[in-house]
Amino acid sequence: MSEGHHALELLWKGLNIVAFLGIVYYFGKKPIQEAFNKFFTGLTEKLIQTEDELRSTKEELQRAKESLQDAQSRYQEQLKLANETAQVIKEEEEKKAHEVAERIREKTKEVIEIELKKAKEELYMYGAERVHALAVEILKEKFSDEKLQKGYIEKTLKKLEVKV
Repeated sequence: MSEGHHALELLWKGLNIVAFLGIVYYFGKKPIQEAFNKFFTGLTEKLIQTEDELRSTKEELQRAKESLQDAQSRYQEQLKLANETAQVIKEEEEKKAHEVAERIREKTKEVIEIELKKAKEELYMYGAERVHALAVEILKEKFSDEKLQKGYIEKTLKKLEVKV
């Protein structure tokens, strides 16, 4: 009977478990269902929220890429403009430098011509003074001879007589 007793005991234990599960199902169906619904709703909401965040992040990424491309194109334009401006300024400065150099050359030529003219005048003056001094010495030397003095005086007197 021991075997029958074990079977009966098992049967009662099985019925107790089924009754317990039935009671749990009867009283816990609604709260468990609500808990599972909340859990799945929460998961669904989180999934939708994550998808929305992913979509907005992708849009922000696209805007950032467009902004980057725009910034790069503006950078290239500004770089090109800066290079053109630098080239224009360089050409203007070179032109100014050439003009200044040409003015300096012209002024230098003028100064050289003026100084050359002064030097020529000084040279002529020196030459004239030297010639005059030599002429005076030669004449003094020649006029120291009395015959020459008499001849010169007579010639001068004859010229004066002819004119009068």
